[in-house]
Amino acid sequence: MNQLKKKTSIYIILLLLIQGVYAQEVKVKWNFAEDYNAKDKLGLSITLVNLGKQSIDLSKSGLWFNSLYPISDLQQSNYQFHNRNGNLYQVTFNQKSILQAKDSIQLRYQSPYPITHISLIPNGFYFQSINDPAQTIDLGHPEITALQLSTETQHQFLAELYDQNSSFKKAEVQRILPSVSQVTYQQGNLSLTGKINAYIDPIFKSEVPYIQEFTASFKGMQWIQTAKEKALIRVLHTSDLPKEGYKLTISKEGLLIAASSSAGVFYAIQTLRSLLTAEQLNGKQGITLPYLNIQDQPRFEYRGFMMDISRNFKDVQTIKKYLDLMATLKLNKFHLHLIDDEGWRLEIPSLPELTEIGAVRSASFEDGKSIQPAYGSGPKASQGAYLSKEQFKDILVYAAQRHITVIPEVESPGHGRASIKAMETRYNRFMKQGKQKEAEEFLLYEAADQSVYSSAQYWDDNVMNPALPAVYRFIDVVLEEIKQMYQEAGLTLTRISLGGDEVPSGSWEKSPAIKELMKKEGFQTVYEVWPYYIQQIYDICQRKGLEMAGWEEFGMVNKGAGMVVNEELSHLPIQLDVWNNVIGGGQEDLAYRLANAGYKTVFTSCANFYLDMVWDQDFREPGLKWASITDLNQSYSFLPTAFFANMKYTKAGRKLDTNYLNKKVRLTEKGKANLEGIKAAIWAESVLTADRMDYMVLPRLYALAERAWAKEKDWENEDKFDYQLYQNSYAALANKIGIEELPKLNLIGNGFSYRLPSIGLKLTGAKLLANAEIEGFEIRYTLDQSEPSRNSQLFPKDGLQLDKVSAKQIKVSAWDREGRTGRTSTYTLK
Repeated sequence: MNQLKKKTSIYIILLLLIQGVYAQEVKVKWNFAEDYNAKDKLGLSITLVNLGKQSIDLSKSGLWFNSLYPISDLQQSNYQFHNRNGNLYQVTFNQKSILQAKDSIQLRYQSPYPITHISLIPNGFYFQSINDPAQTIDLGHPEITALQLSTETQHQFLAELYDQNSSFKKAEVQRILPSVSQVTYQQGNLSLTGKINAYIDPIFKSEVPYIQEFTASFKGMQWIQTAKEKALIRVLHTSDLPKEGYKLTISKEGLLIAASSSAGVFYAIQTLRSLLTAEQLNGKQGITLPYLNIQDQPRFEYRGFMMDISRNFKDVQTIKKYLDLMATLKLNKFHLHLIDDEGWRLEIPSLPELTEIGAVRSASFEDGKSIQPAYGSGPKASQGAYLSKEQFKDILVYAAQRHITVIPEVESPGHGRASIKAMETRYNRFMKQGKQKEAEEFLLYEAADQSVYSSAQYWDDNVMNPALPAVYRFIDVVLEEIKQMYQEAGLTLTRISLGGDEVPSGSWEKSPAIKELMKKEGFQTVYEVWPYYIQQIYDICQRKGLEMAGWEEFGMVNKGAGMVVNEELSHLPIQLDVWNNVIGGGQEDLAYRLANAGYKTVFTSCANFYLDMVWDQDFREPGLKWASITDLNQSYSFLPTAFFANMKYTKAGRKLDTNYLNKKVRLTEKGKANLEGIKAAIWAESVLTADRMDYMVLPRLYALAERAWAKEKDWENEDKFDYQLYQNSYAALANKIGIEELPKLNLIGNGFSYRLPSIGLKLTGAKLLANAEIEGFEIRYTLDQSEPSRNSQLFPKDGLQLDKVSAKQIKVSAWDREGRTGRTSTYTLK
């Protein structure tokens, strides 16, 4: 036995050595085909490079990777591409495929869609042994060759960026973000130094710790609680203000906050924070505030941000950092997307398989102990990628202290693959024990279902079966446990999202159980199953005292010619998150149609506030582009109750015929009353890390905060829309963000890796002019083809005289105060 153990140990050591060598000596490269043109020639290639001294027999391993865009099953002479469900692909090699030492092999393929940005590149490569699937070699992400643009095309892009930047320059800096309802400024300033007497009405005692934390770092100031009559700072209760409203007065008599609720006090503090500079907030300067009178309240009750932690997990520290950011921006609804096809991210103690299986992605997924790799997660098991019950309760309390309500989302019946696979493992475990009843209690799919479909992410097995009682038992138990977590945290769960989006065409059509359900209920078509399911889960929520939320499809039905507004369920108090308003896509007015019908609606505009969309056309920009190309201006262009007012000024809107827009439904007074608010969302398919999320969310989230809180502008309607006033308003906001707000992000948590502005370049005569998308950053350049550094020369404000320089390329980038740089703009001289 000892000899066997010794041999086994030697084998494992050798195997690990081989794996280490392979991982270090095999490089993956990705490139466009030489004749690629993004139109009719879409060839691409993956190249395996053997840097080592030993040849590699590729036939003994499959090459696996993820790709957001589909790849056709492609047969070549010595290799073949296979889709293994979802976005997971495998390349198999024939018996004569040897990768020689110091050699390479190019794998040619194509996707039906153009590869326009870096996030669309395949990632998460690994080898997996065919004979022993437990043995894998992690190859990581590929080395990418960017699409090369002609000099003329690049110059045109940079010049257009310069012109766009120039159109928004002449404006004052917005004083407060988000803007307040009413404000008047007086001559004079209040300085807060030394010992400051302060009084806070006892009814607001919950806000004292936050106020103390807020003032703790102020230079030369000591905050002391005292009697109201002696106080320079007074926080008083009044009953004549809206729930989240407040009054703020700063004068020679001191600083006065009046509010009817703790939330009002909290938001008054955020207004003070916005009035201060980063240097004042971090204690490097004394506190000076302008004399003013403010009366303020939010435009919308629902001011939301949705974070997807299912596709790529984000930890507690990251979530708390974003809750702090939301607080400063007066956002009050945190929609936490916990569950999707690619991961279950919340511990449910009575169903441990949900996280034991559904939160683990690994190459050995076929053994039923994990789910398959996705979005570049690679072969190694992703352990601990979920929120424990205690962590979730901690997040709930942390959010509540900042007047933020956490709305969890449990996706159903589509986007349910992680749930389905976890419960399948549970089923198999109990069946092996001979416990059929327990096995079937939470089984979410029907083995006899032969329905054929492909979901938005190309899954063919991700939809729960509404004919199974186990589906409703599953939802009931999960909701009950989440509700209990809120209670244990001293809070009450009032609203929960049950998903409801993107159930693919073809689902349930060949399910025996569905046919029996249809017969029992007297349904004529399978489309009637959808409103039946909605009613069932709505009833579960009602029994638990919960308001049900979900995506727009909960308010829609297919009557045989596509999804339309379902008037028959509009009387139910279901809150809908309406995202589908792609400009030119035909559904631009869907949010208005649903609100007009009676549904409580939160406008989650994918055309403006899906923050995983790319910023612009540059290949280096991360993100997707199916909904829109969304820079800060595109986000700000969203007018919640007058979506069509400035449509023709947006890039996508310029392509639309006037008659097309005239046919769209506008928001009625009834609909306006049903529009609860607006929300931004960050989907995580292309957001692998917390730093990448920072880059995608900021600075665009500021535009959401402005639109959610600030009152409707006079020009914010179709009859009186004034594009010049819009431009002035945007420029003031952008200047506020760049000059004053972004520097404050370094004071929250461990800071944010926000996106720095790109630089526009334009040749005018013999001068090269440069400008940034937003102000507040240094612009530095090089002439020797090296990347700009913090020590590179500052770009001349009046332009660079080209006849006085000798260079082949001029490289320019923006720099912030912390020494971070943005995307380099390169101008090639002819």
